[in-house]
Amino acid sequence: MIGKAILYFVIAAVLLAAFLLFAKKKKTKRFGIIVLSVAVFLEIFVFNFHSFHLMFGSYEKTELDFSGASVSGGSFDELGRLVSGGDGGLVIIEFKDIGQKTGTLYIDCIMPSGQTDPENNNISGRTDYINVSIDAKDATYSQSYRNNIAYGQIINGDEKTRTIILNLSGEVKDLRITLRTENDSYFIVNSMTLNSMAPIDMSVLRLLITVLVPFGIYALLNFESLKDKYENRKKIFSGAAVVITAVLVTASVALTFAYNFNSFGAVFSQFKNTSGNQISQELVDAFEAGQVSLLDKPSDELLALDNPYDWSERNSSGVSYKWDHLLFEGKYYSYYGIAPVLILFLPYHLLTGYYFPTAEAVLIFGAVGIIFLSLLYIELIKRFFPKISVGMGLCGLIVLQFSSGIWYCFSSPLFYEIAQSSGFMFTCMGFYFLIRSGVVGNGRISRLSLAASAFCLSMAVLCRPTLALYCIAALIFIAFGFVKNRKIAIEEGKSVRKESVKYLACALVCFVVIGSVQMIYNYLRFGSFFDFGIQYSLTINDFTQSQYHTDFAMIGYYNYLFAFPQINTEFPFVFSNFSDLDVNGYYYVANRNSVGLFWRAIVMFGYFGAYSAYRKSDRNKRLPALLIISSVCVLAPLIIIFTIWESGYGIRYCVDFAWQMITGALCILFYHYVSMENRAEKRDMRNLLCVFLVCAAAVSIIVNFAMVYDYLPKTGMLESGYLSFERIFEFWK
Repeated sequence: MIGKAILYFVIAAVLLAAFLLFAKKKKTKRFGIIVLSVAVFLEIFVFNFHSFHLMFGSYEKTELDFSGASVSGGSFDELGRLVSGGDGGLVIIEFKDIGQKTGTLYIDCIMPSGQTDPENNNISGRTDYINVSIDAKDATYSQSYRNNIAYGQIINGDEKTRTIILNLSGEVKDLRITLRTENDSYFIVNSMTLNSMAPIDMSVLRLLITVLVPFGIYALLNFESLKDKYENRKKIFSGAAVVITAVLVTASVALTFAYNFNSFGAVFSQFKNTSGNQISQELVDAFEAGQVSLLDKPSDELLALDNPYDWSERNSSGVSYKWDHLLFEGKYYSYYGIAPVLILFLPYHLLTGYYFPTAEAVLIFGAVGIIFLSLLYIELIKRFFPKISVGMGLCGLIVLQFSSGIWYCFSSPLFYEIAQSSGFMFTCMGFYFLIRSGVVGNGRISRLSLAASAFCLSMAVLCRPTLALYCIAALIFIAFGFVKNRKIAIEEGKSVRKESVKYLACALVCFVVIGSVQMIYNYLRFGSFFDFGIQYSLTINDFTQSQYHTDFAMIGYYNYLFAFPQINTEFPFVFSNFSDLDVNGYYYVANRNSVGLFWRAIVMFGYFGAYSAYRKSDRNKRLPALLIISSVCVLAPLIIIFTIWESGYGIRYCVDFAWQMITGALCILFYHYVSMENRAEKRDMRNLLCVFLVCAAAVSIIVNFAMVYDYLPKTGMLESGYLSFERIFEFWK
């Protein structure tokens, strides 16, 4: 406690010194000092108000006598401690004739930390928390118990949770205390004490949040360097973008480590894996054997079924089969893209003889994607919106990154997420190089960047077939670039035909070559160049028989785009509001984590200004802008959402379309901001747009953090850690 108080004092002193020494304006110094003072006050007197609970009455500290108590579900050992019996971890202990005012109950207990078995990914013998329920008789209700009048949860390793606050009236006559764990693990109660003061528990994280969040908002709205145009402050913008991106990449590493440690007690997976999943092992083994079908053979019982694609028939027959694999003409295949296999899993196995771990693969793909998404955004600002303010641009980057959907892949990295994170990476890389190539906008065309874009977008299709829509949309860029390339050739006196051939070669060769790889792969599996095989999946539904219903598509549109969040007092305070729209029919729901993109990224409301932006734009530029934004940012994402109707709802699918839609909305907002630059009567509107972007960034951080936190698998080695983390913010418990 003393050590934490010293650390708290040091951090507060450092923050105070920063406000006094580095802030140039008195206004900024004054604001910083006020924020720090309020934060310290909140930390001591609000977030720890339970520590002053006993000050409002005469309470006598008393240790309860176990010898006079009645106990069920447990027994006393030779040291006089109460030991649970292991039957569901349930113990009930009753104290009679207490006869004193009671404000707190302190339970001194021991919970085993458990053991891990990395080989079997198993955790045993661990008690993360004890649920405590208290029945009481007080002066207002003395003849029988008020059941469950108080509740507590003692978290392993969290001292503060051992003290349960009681709001009873007058002298307490009897107490009946029920202690229960969620598994059969045991616990030991050393003692129980009435009226022990709740400890003051100061949180460094909470202090930093209450100081840095309001100060960050203040900076975005008031610092001259952040209010200035991007073109005047490129270094500041780029430096801040690098910091934001670095923080996000660090967060992706932390999420991966948390998943690994929570699963089997280590921050790294096994880099010497001798087994893997459908992508990391089965496709690798198949390719090394020179075949496209998987090495495992379907059982004769499975092949003998009338309809092996019928989930209910497989289950009722009790046959063994490989879940989510393709079954075609007596062989198993994989539906999932082969790009991750070709660039990572196969080379790793050939070099080491081991299978690359899934979580780390998702981390690599996702982190690289995050970096290139920032590079893409910076390139977009530099080429098309150099006159927006630095602060506005940074807020847009925050919204884009937090709402991209990649965070769900880090939170639960299975083989599905390998395909999605690698597709995310290549799509971000592809559009970065496409914008950088200069095929639209001013400046020369970089054929090298154009070729790199075609390669990356083609590889995205080898990760996820649905991403082919972005390749089609990219053809619009290429078409405008073709016209621009001809004009440049004419102006420079070069051969139009020769320059056009060079341009088209750079733009299309990778599409043709890598697209041919996918088509040949399709043909080798299913005898058709255009058959990806999804209908042969042994999964949730018989895709060979499933019938299209528009109602199913509407479920996706509602939940991905419009579902309004629920708010309550449990951490993380913002929760899903998934709805199946009362559709009468079978629609698969992988998870109910759902807050619409319009609320996770409120900049999406910028689309309502699309028509006015079109009307105000230059007649010579409006058609390219309309075609590009509508194809990449609207039509392709909407088609992808539509195609999800068959597979059912899963929040992880938003990584395929979220950042694209947000980018289009940001472009519209930025255009409105820039178009009002020289109009004094629109100054208030420009300021309002800046405030809106700052609010959008704050809302994006809060809502997306809440949704990802809710999505995290929190049972495992870190369960008690997650519970303690929640108590930092649920300070009233």
